[in-house]
Amino acid sequence: MSTLWRRKKRPFPLFPAQQPAPPAPADRSRPITVIPKPPHGQDTPPAPPGEPPAAEPGERGEPAGWSAVVRFPSPRAALGHVAATAELGPPGLRRSPYDPSVWALLTPGHQPGLPLAAGYGGVVCEADADGLLWPDRPAGRVPRAIGELSAVAAWEPVSLAELAAHSPVAGPPPGLREVAVLAPGALGRWLLRRCLATGVATTFTPVERLGPDGRDAGWLLLRLSAAAGAVPAGLVEACGRLPGTVACRAADPDCRLLVDVRLRLPLDDAALLEEVPPAGHLVVERAVSGPPWQWRPLGEAAAGELLDARPVPAATPPVRTPVPVPALGPPLPVRLVASARAPHRVDAVLVADGELDALRRFLRTRPLHETAVVAFGPGRHLVTEPPGLCQALPFGVPVHQAGPGALYLESGCVLNPPLPDTARDEVLGLGPDVITVLCRDGAWRLRLADVRPAWQLWMPAPPAFAAGLSEPARQLLERLAGAMPEPEPAAPAAAHTPEAERRRLNQAATEHWLRGEYRKAAELLEQAGHFQRAAQMYERAAAELGEGL
Repeated sequence: MSTLWRRKKRPFPLFPAQQPAPPAPADRSRPITVIPKPPHGQDTPPAPPGEPPAAEPGERGEPAGWSAVVRFPSPRAALGHVAATAELGPPGLRRSPYDPSVWALLTPGHQPGLPLAAGYGGVVCEADADGLLWPDRPAGRVPRAIGELSAVAAWEPVSLAELAAHSPVAGPPPGLREVAVLAPGALGRWLLRRCLATGVATTFTPVERLGPDGRDAGWLLLRLSAAAGAVPAGLVEACGRLPGTVACRAADPDCRLLVDVRLRLPLDDAALLEEVPPAGHLVVERAVSGPPWQWRPLGEAAAGELLDARPVPAATPPVRTPVPVPALGPPLPVRLVASARAPHRVDAVLVADGELDALRRFLRTRPLHETAVVAFGPGRHLVTEPPGLCQALPFGVPVHQAGPGALYLESGCVLNPPLPDTARDEVLGLGPDVITVLCRDGAWRLRLADVRPAWQLWMPAPPAFAAGLSEPARQLLERLAGAMPEPEPAAPAAAHTPEAERRRLNQAATEHWLRGEYRKAAELLEQAGHFQRAAQMYERAAAELGEGL
């Protein structure tokens, strides 16, 4: 078994085949700066044998004298370290051809930033005089170089703009006075009209996008500027969400560098501007949208009103050709039909004249009589109260509030054909002072002025009360008034809510409640001191809001 295991091939090569390095001599004084080795499988090899030799650092415009390499597991980790050590100078960034890692080539001047690499998940390997890269030495094992510095330097360079695309993303910052938007031509003209409609001064410049697949000249650069205040945040958000568009902030007056307004760069814009050629224009957007891309203006900026100019009307009125309008078909009757998709809740109960006696006996023995109201009508009467209690009535037709206003439909039924709110208002003749109830056996219109508390169903006639004072009582009060001085008037007690005001608040709350305006009804009940009923109204308002979502 051991022989077979030794002969088994590895599924993938970790490092290129290299001769083991000889043990370091005892008097070797070269310092090796290391950090803890990453988990097994994360170290990737430099370029395998056979790749072209690395060019001299000076040929790429980079400082010569690389002395160490730091491997970062992701572009964002490399961006964090570059931002933390920006004052030490730009490193040489390389993309690994084997995994998403980014390798940073450092000079001796970057030595103070090496201890920070571990905080960003970096692995430091220093180069010796022969250009070999040496990681940490495992305890009890012979040290081994993992590759050559020249092979890493030959990998594809990574720009700071590409790393900046991996910056944290947040919503557009408020208070932007100027915004630059790059959009495709057809969409840019539509967006221009929206910007002008909001009163934001807008200029446009035709540009072409430069990419590896060629040039695309069908683009517009819109520059939005607010004369006073800031560009509306909703407009900035909409510009960034449209397909193909990118809302940016300009890092310089010439728009050589445009940065997506949603990116929170840890670097100064000046560090990115150093990589942009004097005649070049670069756009840095989120990494999920693609790598940074370049563009080139095709003309001078012009006022947005020119692109959105309307045609000049003709001097003579146009000739109007009559178009025959087809005759409309006969109107369809609106019916109430049962449906499984209709609400089955009970907001009120419609009772007939013959059921008023049963309603009177039922309510007298239950707490429902304290909160229920009855809207009296022509042969049918609507009984309603805070949601939930009407379900206990063993008679009547249950209905639900369908809106708009005080429109009630039989529970479990819908209108056929369906009518939107505006059509219901016009076809059914809804009004602010009436209650409209539709059932499968008829339709009724009740007045809000005829709504009464339910306890008035059994209200008896008031008894005859005796008033005034008897002669003995009057004489006694006169003797007491002469013997005892009148007390000093006490401070007036705190004024309570008059009963007339409470009745007015209750009546107004009932009208809002019948129209389905539960929040307004709850506020009025709370002012009248009916906190339990107000809580029920708030609960129903919250339920209606949940149904709308």
